[in-house]
Order: sequence, then structure tokens, then C-alpha cells
Amino acid sequence: KALFINYASKRRIDRNTLFNIVVKHSSKLGLRISPHDLRHWFTTWLRRNKMPREFIKELRGDRRKEAIDLYDHIDEEELREAYLACIPKLGID
Repeated sequence: KALFINYASKRRIDRNTLFNIVVKHSSKLGLRISPHDLRHWFTTWLRRNKMPREFIKELRGDRRKEAIDLYDHIDEEELREAYLACIPKLGID
């Protein structure tokens, strides 16, 4: 199934057209964003909001489960909080 459909022609939008649309409209905002950047953001956002990996894999349409690791990014503040939460469990005073 196609995710993006041309409103006028009711046909699937190919990847080059989608790339051009995203880049064109993001540049109007002073940004340079590609569909690939959105894929990274989407994966990271879902993970941070506790969506199970299997569901993320399904939504992204990945064939390999390891692909999620390529697109997921660790937030430094999230890492810091997790680290500090573990310190008391280490028994270090």
C-alpha cells in the first residue's frame, strides 16, 4: 500500500517526489530536512514514548529488526537521568 498519494491524480507519490516535497517545504522554514531525517526522528520519538520495538519495526516496515538501532538516537539528558537513577542501586555512598 502507498503511504503518500497525489491528491489530484490519486496515484502513489514516488520517493524522489516525496524527497523534493519535504526538502522544499522544510527549506521554507529555514531547515534542511529530508525524509531520511524524519525516519530517524520518528524512530527515536516512538522509542522515547515507550513503544515496543516490535511495533516500531512494523510501523517502519523494516525487514531486519536491527535496523531500528541505526535510526534510534540516545538523548543525553535521558542517558544522564537513567544513569543517576542507577547510582543508588550500586550501593556507593
